[in-house]
Amino acid sequence: MSVHINRFVDRLRALEARNVKEFSCSIQDARDLHRDITKLLNALTATQTPPEPKDEDTTVVMRGGAF
Repeated sequence: MSVHINRFVDRLRALEARNVKEFSCSIQDARDLHRDITKLLNALTATQTPPEPKDEDTTVVMRGGAF
């Protein structure tokens, strides 16, 4: 995971441990978190998209040998 996501998760854990009911963050922290989440989603989308079929012709040669 990224630094900003880890920082966010750690901060939430600490706040939950103290039973804090409200949470706020700076706009810069929100932007950093947004950027890292967007990068992760783009990477996930890239891995789930099937590869484009290649336009190459494939030649298969089968030999029976002594069959």
